[in-house]
Amino acid sequence: MIRVAFLVLFLSISGANGSTNVIYGGFSYGTVIPEETITKYVHDRSNGQSSIDKVLINKIKNLDNKSFTISYEALSDNLSEKDQNVLVLALDNETIRHISIPSDNLTRTDIILNFQIIFFNAKNNTLTASIPLEISKVINSSNQLSKERLIDELKSMYEKEVMENFFKLVNNFNLKNKYNNRIGITKVILEENAEKLISKNSENDIFKKNKFAKSLSSFISYNNNVSIVPYGEDRTSNTIMLTFENTQREIILPNPDYHIYLTIRGFKNVLFKEGNIDEQWIYGSYVEIKVLQPDLNKIYFQEKLKNGLNVEFSKRAMDNKDLFEWIFYQDSLKILFDEFSLQTIQINKKWLKSASKNKKIGNYFKKVSEIYEKCK
Repeated sequence: MIRVAFLVLFLSISGANGSTNVIYGGFSYGTVIPEETITKYVHDRSNGQSSIDKVLINKIKNLDNKSFTISYEALSDNLSEKDQNVLVLALDNETIRHISIPSDNLTRTDIILNFQIIFFNAKNNTLTASIPLEISKVINSSNQLSKERLIDELKSMYEKEVMENFFKLVNNFNLKNKYNNRIGITKVILEENAEKLISKNSENDIFKKNKFAKSLSSFISYNNNVSIVPYGEDRTSNTIMLTFENTQREIILPNPDYHIYLTIRGFKNVLFKEGNIDEQWIYGSYVEIKVLQPDLNKIYFQEKLKNGLNVEFSKRAMDNKDLFEWIFYQDSLKILFDEFSLQTIQINKKWLKSASKNKKIGNYFKKVSEIYEKCK
């Protein structure tokens, strides 16, 4: 269940004639607990607008989307159903992790922010469209970052990467009051070999499947400009709970017409090259991705894919290698997700040759591309 709290402002601006009216809902929190985030210091409204509020509203004002008009007014019962859409940028997850290699006097900090750009209809409490967005940043330093440095880094991310990508996605998105077809990741399977490593590095994380689904969804949506129904396998109902205008609303999620099943098959590393002072290792990630229509018992795409990431270490770091390898497996997996989503834009023959044994796989990506078009 996703809980989102947000603020609606009372201003108004005009837009293109005939476009759908969308009410600005601002920045919100999703499944993440605000008190457990560093974002809460950037989104501090104790003295009025937060830093995030200010940059978000400036980006919204520069939108030039012919499919909808943004307004900053209160909801009204007199508005028609098509004019009751609300736009919200919701932080769904914030992950900050550190790995240290003392022998190299190096600490790597990864900041990963997952968002849902949500359009929902307040008249009938249904989801209109949801665009997932994942923003990540890697910071190398000699020591672990202080809380103050993390706040500064997050503030910079929100002002730059988050807002730039939010603007690009929303500005290019074709909003409709009703979509004839929808797609979403509905199943995430962790095979035994993958489960062992994932559980070791994500202890007590009940949303670990959700994070894999969010990551793949974000790459598909970003590269193909398509709305993705939020993953809900680990929720108790097919809804998301929003706190809106001091009341809670249970927003109904549509059932996808097209389903994506993601299977994480496993991870493996091999020594690629050894020198006098350095070693190069390949970190491999292995998945199976299936695109289907369960109602019609029709499968459009089902392939096993792999990706290798070359990482170079000093020999001094080898004694503690198992303490920081998980992050490179995740890097390898994200590259795989990105490349998978890009094949529906333009086939990368070099990557596909290394990723799959199927020489005809390019034809199947054409089918997936056609499905994305049907969902726009």
